[in-house]
Amino acid sequence: MRLNRFLTAVCITASSICLPITSHSAVQALASRVIYNGDAKAATLTIRNNADKAYMVQNWIEAGETPLADTKVPFVITPPLLKLDSKKETVLRIIYSGNGLATDRESQFWINIQEIPPKPEVENTLQLAVRSKIKLFYRPKSVELDLSDAVKQLRWYVEGNTLKLENKSPLFVTIGDLKLNNETQPVANMNHDMVAPFKTIDVLKNLPKNLSSISYTYINEYGGNTSMPAVALK
Repeated sequence: MRLNRFLTAVCITASSICLPITSHSAVQALASRVIYNGDAKAATLTIRNNADKAYMVQNWIEAGETPLADTKVPFVITPPLLKLDSKKETVLRIIYSGNGLATDRESQFWINIQEIPPKPEVENTLQLAVRSKIKLFYRPKSVELDLSDAVKQLRWYVEGNTLKLENKSPLFVTIGDLKLNNETQPVANMNHDMVAPFKTIDVLKNLPKNLSSISYTYINEYGGNTSMPAVALK
């Protein structure tokens, strides 16, 4: 299943049911990703409360695409719990414990931002509590290239009836839009859109027989889409 670059889950508190959907939350992160450079003491993420009332906000970090030998995530996020007043912003700090992660490639985690709405003024009112998940990439100081360099080390190819993508770089690369041949509309059903360092993924299956080239965008360091030249497939 394709992973969204920005995922949210809505929990219906009245009935204790969680439904995965894309939504505009009251509390929002002002970035879609955080890159933690290994030579930095900390990384930061700004969040904002767009609601007309104060919200409590709970924050934590969980494992992502990177396998961990220890189940404990080597990051601390502060504050883990806070009250955020209406229309206000605050800065979350992410601190790495300093050990346990690969030094030759990026590692990926999730920052969770769980909003806790105020108690409703009217009883039996349905409330929505949205959890936002933001990608966190830890980039060790020994890895000196950036994403504009990493995409030059991607290899697209067809095997059987499957479009594959090999990442020969030490960085995670996320594909934004993918177009086949000279089509103007991007593909809507990619199997995966993020390829880990030194890994290969199946991007698309059941390819059209006349597929000869693809064009794509990737998500850059700032969370925007950067277009790449068309790639001829062999």
